[in-house]
Amino acid sequence: MNLSILIDRWKYIFNHWWRKHTVKGLTVDAKIASIIFSGQQGDYYLFLADTIKGTRGRKSLTSIFISDIERYGNSARGKLSAHWNKQYKTGGGSLHKTFGGTLPADDVSVLDTLLNTGGERALENALRDLAENSQLLAKARGIVLAATLGSFVCLSITAGMFIAMPMFTVPKIVDSFSMLPLSEYPESAMSLVNLSEFVNGYWPIIVLGLLLFIALVVWSLSYVTGNFRRFLDKYLFVWGLHRDFQSIKFLSTLAALVRQSDKNAVNLKLALEMQVAGASRWKKYHLSKILDFVTRGKVGPEIFTTGIMDQTMEWYIADLIQARGFSDALLFVKERLKDRVLKRITVQSLIFGWVLILTSIAVAAWLLMWHMTALDDMRQAVWLYLSK
Repeated sequence: MNLSILIDRWKYIFNHWWRKHTVKGLTVDAKIASIIFSGQQGDYYLFLADTIKGTRGRKSLTSIFISDIERYGNSARGKLSAHWNKQYKTGGGSLHKTFGGTLPADDVSVLDTLLNTGGERALENALRDLAENSQLLAKARGIVLAATLGSFVCLSITAGMFIAMPMFTVPKIVDSFSMLPLSEYPESAMSLVNLSEFVNGYWPIIVLGLLLFIALVVWSLSYVTGNFRRFLDKYLFVWGLHRDFQSIKFLSTLAALVRQSDKNAVNLKLALEMQVAGASRWKKYHLSKILDFVTRGKVGPEIFTTGIMDQTMEWYIADLIQARGFSDALLFVKERLKDRVLKRITVQSLIFGWVLILTSIAVAAWLLMWHMTALDDMRQAVWLYLSK
């Protein structure tokens, strides 16, 4: 089959899948730009809030988008501004249609609902709160990345040592002792050769299995629920870290929406429902359980016992609610959350990183010692073979 025909066919299949599974009007170019732009979301939310406040509504979102198109051109922000401007016009001013697929879905849901229910003032407040949340999450991600980057470098080096076995180290050993028949190889050398042949013969399956495992872990973060997920959240780092990230965003958003000092504040049930749209299956599971509590008239600390946060945080919030009331407790938690959760994330990330580093060093040292033992045993085997 002609290569160009094959490429065109795959393009058609991909475009069909893209149109079916993404927001209407979202292009691949805009999606890539949104990924590049993701680290600047907090600053952009703050920029929009300041612009809305400074111009007192005189500068529309369309005007903001057009200005950014002229300023940023083909950069990620410029491309997104062009996409948002088009979507805003064709979507009739809906923020869901404007930002859908390019900003976090739960953020978009909150902004769209607040604009419709509270106007530009509510939108401005929400943008400031989301900016704070985004900056907090970015800080947490930075902590995790800084704490674990070295460990992944060590893992890569260890993996490289295994890859080098069939490509360089073992063939070099075999060539160096070519006078020795395979039947005379000592056990340490023979097992090393067998491992090398296994890696050489099955590396595609090993890589595929590793990729599938990583994909399964990533999928499980958003989809696995129930008692098994509670176990994962409690005892395994990756799932617990995901829960901590989500609890930061959930509590910060909830506190911002129900604050009593704001005349645009919404009631608890609506604040929870606003977070359902665009939420992952895991988050929807917890939100539905919390909404069940609220529907039954329970609006105390028990609504946070679904597993959406760790038990220590549950107890902390329960004590605050009893002492300060629900809304004040949420506001207080929002301020304290940064230090408490970020500190725990830092400690957990450091522990996880050091475990990976020490494990990588141990495996690399074991593999190196194995090579050295095999070399010594091969020398003795050659001496015995030649002395016969």
